[in-house]
Amino acid sequence: MMRKIATSALLSLSLCQAAHAHVADESNLRVKVEPHRLETRLTFNLFTLTRFMKIDSDGDTKISMSELTAAESGIVDYLNKHVKLLINQQKTALGAEARFAWLWPNAMKSPPMNELEYTARNVDVTFVHEVKDRLIESLWIEFEIFEQTGPLQTIRGVFEQDDLVTEMPFSAQEPEFLYATGFADDPFVKEAESKPATASRGQRWWMVRAMVLMALLVLGRRTVLAARARKAVTRRRRARR
Repeated sequence: MMRKIATSALLSLSLCQAAHAHVADESNLRVKVEPHRLETRLTFNLFTLTRFMKIDSDGDTKISMSELTAAESGIVDYLNKHVKLLINQQKTALGAEARFAWLWPNAMKSPPMNELEYTARNVDVTFVHEVKDRLIESLWIEFEIFEQTGPLQTIRGVFEQDDLVTEMPFSAQEPEFLYATGFADDPFVKEAESKPATASRGQRWWMVRAMVLMALLVLGRRTVLAARARKAVTRRRRARR
């Protein structure tokens, strides 16, 4: 009987630890894709953040909100180094700045939290990247955090583009993903095309004038060359005589 009780207790403890670890090993990625703007939101729990860097600066095994806010710049730096981003096949940083949102009630008034509370407290870290000189045609993301978080870490990725939602999980086995936007119409081009018709007519008129001028120059050049050729032929005939 004692053996059965001990076995049941160990099993319950193992299940609790597994559930605890399971929650700690789940993170989220949300990417909102627009023609010239990219919003990347990463969601981690505090336990995962402690794997990235040392947040408990005073070593009392508790994390206070002052310690969390002091660690924000370090978290941004870590993510820029370990979350690789390519836009149109060009290496790009997530962003020099990020917006932090602590996802529990009255977060800024929270007393120092112990390790048992870490997995129940989540934070959003949001980066915004704007590309004004070209259309975003593709983006590639790779996570290099699994060495710190461990092989059980998973990241649920969601890519939102207009009404299209694409889900892609990331893990140590599949740490990267290439997303093609497929944007057909650039809103900036549409805006340029919607300018007053008079401007378009004026542009067309100058184009016609330029084409006519070029045609006259080519015709004049050919006339000169033909005249020179006739003179050369006349000289040869005279020389033969």
